[in-house]
Amino acid sequence: MDPRPRRTFSEPPKQRGLKDTDAAERVTRIRILTFGLFGGALGVLLGFFLVQKGAPSWVAVICVLGGWLFVSLSTLLVVSSAGAAASTLYAPSSGATPRKKEYSQAESLVARGMYQEAVDVFELAVAEDPSEAAPYLRIARIYRDHLGKPEDAARWFRRALREATPPAGMALLVRKELVELYTHRMGAPERALPDLARMAEELAGTPEGDWAAAELREIKARMP
Repeated sequence: MDPRPRRTFSEPPKQRGLKDTDAAERVTRIRILTFGLFGGALGVLLGFFLVQKGAPSWVAVICVLGGWLFVSLSTLLVVSSAGAAASTLYAPSSGATPRKKEYSQAESLVARGMYQEAVDVFELAVAEDPSEAAPYLRIARIYRDHLGKPEDAARWFRRALREATPPAGMALLVRKELVELYTHRMGAPERALPDLARMAEELAGTPEGDWAAAELREIKARMP
């Protein structure tokens, strides 16, 4: 195998997370408030018009409140209906085959540049299912690629190997990412030696094992 696996490892698509009791709810409240103010403004115009036509002043107050309530409740109804339709799409009935976890809520946070919030959401996923490797790796890659915290990235890669149960191919990928992190991002190639030695021994005779052995020799040759 080409001894240059310093490739960019693909990452899942990016989107928002479980603090969506903050995000989705906040968006809903803003919409209701905005449209409610619009309804109130219409009520003011209607009330002013009626007062000019001789109606008592309390009619204007009722128009303002009525306009605000009507538009706000209509907006709430539309938003709720949209939410119900979305749940039907993304959470099919119990008779359907469960879909693979996609962590779309957390990924939407990443897409909006809310990286620490995304980390918090992925940590909740780790707490709920410590055996699932994907959230560990997403946290590690966010720390590495977006937050500039390679030590935290290395810690989460290590946790993925130690606490989760990644498939054999994924475990190999994680070890390669750790080697790349130590050698190129952190300038500490000596920290990659244990992983390279383990890969060279366990995968001896395979392209991956040959690559690890070559990297091991190269790093040792550069060490004082």
